[in-house]
Amino acid sequence: MSFDHRDGEDDMQNLIYLLIMALAGGAGWYGGSWRGRDAINALQQAKVVGQQAIVERDKLQAELQQTVTRLTSEFQQGQQARDAAHAQQASQLNAALASRDKKIVELGRSRDGKQADIVRIQAQINSSSTAPDERQRLQAEVNRLSQEVRDKETQIAGFECTKVAVPAELLLPLQRSGLGAGT
Repeated sequence: MSFDHRDGEDDMQNLIYLLIMALAGGAGWYGGSWRGRDAINALQQAKVVGQQAIVERDKLQAELQQTVTRLTSEFQQGQQARDAAHAQQASQLNAALASRDKKIVELGRSRDGKQADIVRIQAQINSSSTAPDERQRLQAEVNRLSQEVRDKETQIAGFECTKVAVPAELLLPLQRSGLGAGT
């Protein structure tokens, strides 16, 4: 066996190449593992950010739902208050109309009673047994009752054509909705 100087150099050179390749492989593996760790860390951070976003979204959604619930409740309370006020105003209007109608009926009865009195007194005036001075007194009574009948008829006509003022509170919801005359 001959030991050639050159063979030793080649072996040494091969050994150095082998060492360089081993170091390069180790450096590549080591560098790659750092990149892998960076990617894993980035992924974990992205997961944390995603979970925080989900928590924030759920919180905002809950707040929005609370706001919608509160606004719905306020709206319904407002509607109920408006409906109650409307019912009260309608009741007052109906009471005013009923009072007016009752007054018209009372005036009509009074007028009719006075007209019946006039007919009865006219019969006495036309009777042959009535004295002339009694006829004058009865005629004066007929004239007075006739004036009262005309007064009652004037009052009845006034009540029949009187417009009962509609309270503003009753018209307000209609005006807001565009149905009232003042819109």
